[in-house]
Amino acid sequence: MTKNRYDIKWVGRCTYEGSDKVWGWFVYNDPTANEITNRRPEKAYTFWAATGKTPSFKKHPFGEWEMNKLVHKKKDRKYEEISSQNLLSLWPTMYDDFDYKFIFNLLADNI
Repeated sequence: MTKNRYDIKWVGRCTYEGSDKVWGWFVYNDPTANEITNRRPEKAYTFWAATGKTPSFKKHPFGEWEMNKLVHKKKDRKYEEISSQNLLSLWPTMYDDFDYKFIFNLLADNI
């Protein structure tokens, strides 16, 4: 199942003056990786988009402390944490959109 590839760790939403944006981070569970290389992630990915629109992605070295620092920056910019289920209700095609954009960029080595 597609959504099992994306282990979403945090998602925030920011709405103001007609703007509706989401930002979050996840660990990608590569279905082609073997069990040994998939034990501890080395990379994390952030994503952002206007809710329901084409997402953008950026790769980061994995580390809870580093990712929490990014989350705090987003919280300072008025992003409020939402659940993955809430995100899916706002953006029902999110996993399909991720597959199209993230996998393409991953294979093209753009992230």
